[in-house]
Amino acid sequence: MAARHPGMRGLFLLVEAVRRLRGEAGERQVRARDGALPRLGVASGTGGWFCSSGTVVPGRE
Repeated sequence: MAARHPGMRGLFLLVEAVRRLRGEAGERQVRARDGALPRLGVASGTGGWFCSSGTVVPGRE
């Protein structure tokens, strides 16, 4: 649950997703109703002049 302009700092979205999966996001941390950490994340962005894009779905066991 983080957002940036689609052409800006896409790597930071990946870092944020991993921090949340690890439970290291501080005040930005999201949890399930039972208090569990998320099992999946997603980071997506575009690059160049919107001529390339990428999406990654990191997860944990």
